[in-house]
Amino acid sequence: MAFTDKTDLSKLIVPEVFSDYVQRQSTQTNRLIQSGIISTDPVLGSRLLQPGWLINVPQLNDLTGDPQEWDDKTDIKTDSLDSAEEQEVKFSDAKAFAATDFGQLISGAPVAQQIASRFSAWWTRLDERRALRLVKNTFLNADVLAAKGFHIGSETDLSAKDFIAALSRMGDVMNNTLSKVAVNSAAYAEMSRQNLIEYVQPSNVAMPTPTYQGMTIVQDDSIPVDSKGVTSAFIFGNGSIHYSTAIPSNGVVVDRDETSNGGQQAVINKRMSTMHIEGTSLDLTQLTSGNPANFRSDFENGKALYKVASDPRDIQIVQYGFKIGTDLLVPGVNTTDAPKSTSGK
Repeated sequence: MAFTDKTDLSKLIVPEVFSDYVQRQSTQTNRLIQSGIISTDPVLGSRLLQPGWLINVPQLNDLTGDPQEWDDKTDIKTDSLDSAEEQEVKFSDAKAFAATDFGQLISGAPVAQQIASRFSAWWTRLDERRALRLVKNTFLNADVLAAKGFHIGSETDLSAKDFIAALSRMGDVMNNTLSKVAVNSAAYAEMSRQNLIEYVQPSNVAMPTPTYQGMTIVQDDSIPVDSKGVTSAFIFGNGSIHYSTAIPSNGVVVDRDETSNGGQQAVINKRMSTMHIEGTSLDLTQLTSGNPANFRSDFENGKALYKVASDPRDIQIVQYGFKIGTDLLVPGVNTTDAPKSTSGK
């Protein structure tokens, strides 16, 4: 029986609609965004498609100083507001997936449908990895690590005592800002085994919410844990990471090539994005040749690229390093290690 019609990418994707769909789906399924750790920032978003690599984010500092005595003999003096500027850099990303006509015909695999339905999930996984890499990179700065890190490099067994000591890294703003704890699911199991988790039943959801010290626990297995059980908990304030994406002109293109590989087509997605940890700023002196165009390679190679913008208390993230029982580690599930083969090969 001859096929009278076939499903192809151009029928599944309307570029203008698809770009909106990818952004919306990526936001809705990103656990770090949904938890409130990452906040979408319209100010950053409005600058992503402007020329240049850098985004400057001016910040007004809080009011300071002492009052003067009021009388009718002395003029009232005025004070000025201090300001600071935080800098961030743009990511320029492109990704394409393709399918050949012959391959789809012979295999019967719904490749085109899979590409269309899962593209947003691919961006989500990228954003989650990038957010955690941003946090790790920020903690490579000695000043940030000293102010906001606890037991990093000298990890001991997870304990409630050390957890509270880590919380003290927020200073006198701790109770007002820290609200989420992100851990690997193996670390979550260790916390549960030590009876550190309390469950709160919100009125508008069916399942109780796990909490520690009043902070909601977010499980994310992209937080690494090594074979010795060494891992970290990242303690966040709401909106401590700012995030935005923008689709440029021709940001979504369906390309058809009739001659290559017997006929093939691809969907190409391009975007600009940025992530920024409040209270930090890009340290241009650490970039290779001082050039923002080298940021991506420096970032991916683990170079320390950020510094404290003004007051370390503005950084609403704490990293607590600790160890968990190795019996909780499952290679390929909650660790990056490959699962052990059971076939004997």
